[in-house]
Amino acid sequence: MSDFRKYLSENIVLTDGAMGTYYDLVHSDGVELVERENLLHPKRIIDIHREYIRSGARILRTNTFASNSNFFPDRNELKENITAGIQIAYEAVSLENEEVYVAADIGTLYDIGKDYTEVVEDYKYVIDCFIEAGAEIIWFETQNDLFYIEELAGYIKEVKPDAYVIVSFCVDKTGYSKSGISYSRIINKMCELDSVDAYGFNCSMAGSQLVSLLEKISFPSDKPLVALPNAGYPYEVRGQIFYGHNLNYYVENEKSLQQLGVNILGGCCGTSPEYVAATEKAIDNKIYQKKISQTQNSVVTRTESDFWKKLQSGRKPVLVELDPPADMNYKKVIDGAMVLKNHNVDLLTLSDSPLARTRMDASLLGAKVQKEVGIDVMPHISCRDRNIISLRGTIMGAYANDLKHFLFVTGDPISKQNRADLTQVFNCNSIRLMNLVDGMNNEEFVDDTVVFGGALNYNGVNVDAIARRMKLKMEQGCTFFLTQPIYSDDDIERIRLLREMTGAKIMAGIMPLVSRKNAMFIAKQMPGMNVPDYIVDKYNENMSREESEQVAIDISLDIAEKLKDCCDGYYFMTPFNRVNLICNIIDELNNIEVIK
Repeated sequence: MSDFRKYLSENIVLTDGAMGTYYDLVHSDGVELVERENLLHPKRIIDIHREYIRSGARILRTNTFASNSNFFPDRNELKENITAGIQIAYEAVSLENEEVYVAADIGTLYDIGKDYTEVVEDYKYVIDCFIEAGAEIIWFETQNDLFYIEELAGYIKEVKPDAYVIVSFCVDKTGYSKSGISYSRIINKMCELDSVDAYGFNCSMAGSQLVSLLEKISFPSDKPLVALPNAGYPYEVRGQIFYGHNLNYYVENEKSLQQLGVNILGGCCGTSPEYVAATEKAIDNKIYQKKISQTQNSVVTRTESDFWKKLQSGRKPVLVELDPPADMNYKKVIDGAMVLKNHNVDLLTLSDSPLARTRMDASLLGAKVQKEVGIDVMPHISCRDRNIISLRGTIMGAYANDLKHFLFVTGDPISKQNRADLTQVFNCNSIRLMNLVDGMNNEEFVDDTVVFGGALNYNGVNVDAIARRMKLKMEQGCTFFLTQPIYSDDDIERIRLLREMTGAKIMAGIMPLVSRKNAMFIAKQMPGMNVPDYIVDKYNENMSREESEQVAIDISLDIAEKLKDCCDGYYFMTPFNRVNLICNIIDELNNIEVIK
């Protein structure tokens, strides 16, 4: 591997072009997944590799872009495909007898329908297969997100310390990936990671657009830079994708990229051996210096709301949740917010269609409430109903309307009986969304950053797994957690334990039970909520509304008192829009100095 490092330090390295698009041009079989050709028609892949070598490529990417569990769910088949991809590339190099390096190609990381641990374990297996097959350079290509790269690149260095790790990202002409990550953030993060040896960009853009982006930026370090633009703009003819063919223009942009300090040049979609040969003839072997930035990153500040200042000072803020209406009657939310403001509630939070039932949009309603009432509002943002493009747009629009607090939740799934008519999205989960917004805090929102929290389901069997998930959220910028309603002493001890294990700031959930019927329903019908019998037995069916509410107040005060030493604030959920009940509880807590 030291040979490649030395070679790259002394030479501009030219890559091959795009295997998939070139394969489609030279073979008319209608292959859906070119990676399967590693086993079905290996000679075809060898011949293409050899063409690229003869054209001047000095690094080959294996034909394994889609070799992952999404396309090869059987692990034995996946390993066989990866091994064949490595062997084919090395055989092509051997046959041409040139100084050419082979990079194990890992394409866009697929994580739809999987949690973080599953995705990481899937790709660790892919990495293990490559290393076992003899890979020394591993290239994560056409990435849209930073989310998994640090852990996976770190894993490569653990199992093979001398491996050379390259990561290239796909951004559009605006400089953003499909996941909403800006190219400047990508550059800063890749330069920061010691486990990444070279980084850059491929696909999505023509060379002129990539030149335009890189001209505008300074680089934090001189770490080797990759640039692999497409041949041109794609267009479709009779179901087949073609790319604009202007070879001279492409080559001129390759020369410009080299002069901006790119160390590894090449092409992506639409680039054939012809493009590689033309580039090889046009460029010199001079390594140009990048424009290095001397400035430090801005210090991130947080929005200075009463809620945030209390949370940081050790005082216990009070949050209250109201439900947006299922119809157009939003006046009760406005009226309730006004009452809560007069009782010194620090933050009003609005739920986002809980139980996957339509309610007024929490962000839009929140902007109206905050403007008209003058109380800080935190809308819940669910990943169920929006893809990453829509989520990012929603948050930007909310920010433009002065909403600076958010609760990010994955969201309740749509019930099975409704799935024939309704489609749930889940393009990302709450952790991925936190990662996205944490990046926005360092770019779009840097002058007045948002604060965001996550939901805490503390009732799982495996407390270690719950704590790990909390820590993962905290690593993505999550600064506090709102819990489900707490009723039992066991639940209180679980909250205490999780707080000790993670150091998280926890807003303890309290939802008053307003009648025996209500208490029985929550105890028997709501999964994940542990209402002890002794609490249910405090109610009887003959109580008046006032008597039942007094019991609810007494129980809530008792729970709050027990939680005082193991939570960082209180999160009240308003039953049946009984705002005055919540206000009475808050007043009593102030009287007995539970809230400080």
